[in-house]
Amino acid sequence: MLFGATDSSAKTAEPGEQIGGTEQAAGSSSSTGILLILMLVGAGALLYFMKVRRPIPNFSGITRSSATSGSLLAEPSALAIQTTVVVSDVTTEDKIAFQQLLTDIQTAWSKQDLAGLRRFVTPEMFTYFGTALAEQTSLDVQNYVEDVALLQAEVRESWIEDATHYATVGLRWSARDYTISLTKQRGDAGYLIEGNDVTPSESHEVWTFMRFQEGKWLLSAIQQTA
Repeated sequence: MLFGATDSSAKTAEPGEQIGGTEQAAGSSSSTGILLILMLVGAGALLYFMKVRRPIPNFSGITRSSATSGSLLAEPSALAIQTTVVVSDVTTEDKIAFQQLLTDIQTAWSKQDLAGLRRFVTPEMFTYFGTALAEQTSLDVQNYVEDVALLQAEVRESWIEDATHYATVGLRWSARDYTISLTKQRGDAGYLIEGNDVTPSESHEVWTFMRFQEGKWLLSAIQQTA
């Protein structure tokens, strides 16, 4: 039918009879059929292209904060998190490492040595220290924590999450902790802004350390205590 076949009951032409009208109709039907076939083929090709060659969506602008509830980017539920938590012990070597980190971090802080701080802390803590030092620079002040002496260290928690080891330690130490103005000379009024540059004072904070597998310990959090 698509190729314009004539009906089997159509009359044959007698000798000398004009059949031009029949030939014209047949040609018209044939052209219509070919056109329909081309349209069908084109539609099929378009569907194939859309299904097979469809570009991958760009999700670069989507964040968890903008994800709707129930989407794949939404925060997983607590039941979906498969984290192995194991209580672990802190060795004598670990305690020595914590004490050394206390001294090294306070020394780098006093020198405003960001490169030194980077070796001892996690990226989050490095950002924290960097912001605090930038504030000092903006105010033309500098804080010093010198002659650090550890008085007491109490391991409060120690655990392992997958391959990361954590330890939370209460630290009490003495040091000369003071802040000076960089725009004034020693002895001038307003030179010593806070603290005492001669007499040590005690400080008490809770520090959390972390290390990956058997790597070195890094400071990952500080909690002030009353």
